[in-house]
Amino acid sequence: GFCLSVLGSYILFAGANMLAACLTVATIASYVLLYTPLKRVTTWNTIIGAIPGALPPLIGWAAAEGRISTLGWILFAILFLWQMPHFFAIAWTHRKDYANGGFVMLSNVDANGRKVSRQACYFSFALVISTLLPVILGYTTWFFGVVAIVGGIYILRPSIAFLKAEERDQAARKLFFASIFYLPAVLVPLVLDLWLLG
Repeated sequence: GFCLSVLGSYILFAGANMLAACLTVATIASYVLLYTPLKRVTTWNTIIGAIPGALPPLIGWAAAEGRISTLGWILFAILFLWQMPHFFAIAWTHRKDYANGGFVMLSNVDANGRKVSRQACYFSFALVISTLLPVILGYTTWFFGVVAIVGGIYILRPSIAFLKAEERDQAARKLFFASIFYLPAVLVPLVLDLWLLG
């Protein structure tokens, strides 16, 4: 793993630029040195782990442009925020497994799931707002804006259902599957819209 990390970072440095290579090193280091050990220490591990999880779009952006523009940061925000409802749904569904494995998850200290579902809902609303930023700031057309709104309704429904449910296991599974379909359903039209605007 270490050798592949060094090699991959070097390839990005040689084939793209220093910024892309540095972001790659930051992604690997934050995942291995921060997120991984913190899984056994604090419930904040999910939010901290979402940072290296959201850095790859910035690596690609830096490799292509040599800098990080506002749209690159928006992509980072979308991926960062998406991970929250996605992983909170996983954490609730598999809370016993996480507890047995010694991982400190929010779902392990939240007996009725109120905190987990509330966080999932908050981050879902923030996610929907972040997907509208490319339209608001003029990077895309309203074609993507419509996709973002429909996608927002699609992800908010199971998030709110997870929050309101008395028995949250089934609601968490529905949110998990919705989150899987949501991401490509929003990102593919975003890329197409940007490409067509060229």
